[in-house]
Amino acid sequence: MFANPLALNQTSSSYRWVMLILCAITPLCVVTLPNLSLPPLFATIGEDLSLSLVEIGTIWGAGSFAGVFFALIGGTLGDRFGTRTTLFVTCLMTGVLGLARSFAIDFTTLLITSLLFGVFQAIIQIMLFKVARQWFPAEQLGMASGVISAGFASGLLLGPLLSTSVILPALGGWRQVLVLFGVVAILMSLVWLVIHPVDHPPATQRHARASLGASLSHVVHLRNLWILGIGGLGISACFQGFSGYLPTYLKSIGWESLDADRALAAFFVTSLTAVVPLSILSDRLRLRRGFLIFGALVLSVGIGLLSVVDGAVVVLLIAATGCVFDSFMAILNASVLEVEGLSELYAGTAIGFATTIRYLGGTFSPPVGNGLATLGYGVPFLFWGGMGLFAVIMFAFLLKPAKSALPDAAG
Repeated sequence: MFANPLALNQTSSSYRWVMLILCAITPLCVVTLPNLSLPPLFATIGEDLSLSLVEIGTIWGAGSFAGVFFALIGGTLGDRFGTRTTLFVTCLMTGVLGLARSFAIDFTTLLITSLLFGVFQAIIQIMLFKVARQWFPAEQLGMASGVISAGFASGLLLGPLLSTSVILPALGGWRQVLVLFGVVAILMSLVWLVIHPVDHPPATQRHARASLGASLSHVVHLRNLWILGIGGLGISACFQGFSGYLPTYLKSIGWESLDADRALAAFFVTSLTAVVPLSILSDRLRLRRGFLIFGALVLSVGIGLLSVVDGAVVVLLIAATGCVFDSFMAILNASVLEVEGLSELYAGTAIGFATTIRYLGGTFSPPVGNGLATLGYGVPFLFWGGMGLFAVIMFAFLLKPAKSALPDAAG
């Protein structure tokens, strides 16, 4: 491995912005844009491979399922081998396995490659926020997390808009689309190898590469980490269920198919617009805990009200609710990194631990909520709104650390 001559150390006042830009581009190109480009292609893929709706749903849930088991392991690998090596390998394998999906011949081969693809994608998400923890001081950590979340949000917005209207017609088939995103991820792995300087841990940590058991033993004793993880579970359950059900719900109450499919875009547009300003405001006011409570309450009330509103008010409500989502996720990740008693040595494990708990919410919420539709089309929104309220209650118990206890970026 070779050191990047442009970056002399992690405390460079200018090079940190290069790293932040790379952290924002990576989720756009390697995570959310490839993922959200897939649902519009499912009709074509299903017809080509003779897949049922249940099999298509299983393929779509494979990534979240993999994340439950590998987010924690991935965070520990990042702590052990460094962010440069881990991001190079995970982006490379994401590209290779994403490309391999284009050779699927049936449900089984597509499921296996999708599961393996999801394993490495889950690790990438953890590592990006660990990079922010390494390169930015506490007073800028919310802003950095917000910029990274804006990268995720951009892919969430652009994927459905570009997939079948631009990318598929230009390339001529769904297999070619998967090949394109695979190649992009492989190229991003090389960018990480070149741009990210070689990891040189502080002398006090150079020989302190903890095992998975030791790292996990350290983070599980942090009370606030559990609270952040369980509260995040409520928000993940709230968002995952609502976002998957909304188009189906709108069509069932008489909306045109195109209008129903695009309604969710209002959520992502306002979320992307607000994420960086609100994250910066969180840094300046030092209101992590207060914003988590406020954001969870907005999501809870907004999604719960979808059970009773109709017409144009639906889009307005979705847009208003979306204002806080990505900034909430950015501040939640920043709060995990600032948990009192957590050093940079265990940052990846901590993010992985909290993310694993969050993935559980996204796993059980859609089928449970969808099952409640038998009681009325709007009832699932009440359930998901209740999960958001559960998060509000959890964050209300979050201990507020003293300002002097906030860690700096060097750990």
